[in-house]
Amino acid sequence: MRKFLVLPLLVAFVGFTSCSDSEDNDEPVVEENNEILSYEGIELKLDDSDTEDYGIAFSTATGETYSYAEISADNIADIDIVSATNQAFIAFNSPDADDVLSEIEGAKSTKIQVSNVAMTVAEFDAMEDDTLLKDLTVSDDNEAQSITYREVVLFETAEGKIGAFKINMLNAQRISIDVKVMK
Repeated sequence: MRKFLVLPLLVAFVGFTSCSDSEDNDEPVVEENNEILSYEGIELKLDDSDTEDYGIAFSTATGETYSYAEISADNIADIDIVSATNQAFIAFNSPDADDVLSEIEGAKSTKIQVSNVAMTVAEFDAMEDDTLLKDLTVSDDNEAQSITYREVVLFETAEGKIGAFKINMLNAQRISIDVKVMK
């Protein structure tokens, strides 16, 4: 009789614990509404890091990060932002301006504005639609910031979609950003 009681309890316990939601999930959070796409916790490797745990490039269309080895002529058109950040400064490249990706046919041009950005972190965090984005003009300034910079960076994809990302964290291996872009 004990076998019949213990077995269903064991199955219920295993089923319950395997369906639990983990708070330590490292996957980026993707939120979508009718006007913008939001990606949280996007991690890109530093240019001078030896780790292969993080991608070097990000696609706003797929929401995925890519290592150099994963980028080819088949998916280069998806890439919008390339991290040129290292342990000395924060910087980002357009795919067609990156030393490696510019050699792949189809690398597109993304405007990236790091300095004199007309959006605050508070405005970025509160953004729920494209109202702030659609009135912005992005100037491609090819600037870098100090590693203490925790503000907003603007970008405009080759397709004319304006977006912004907020710098969350930087350590010896990666930079973490949240991204919001027009659909």
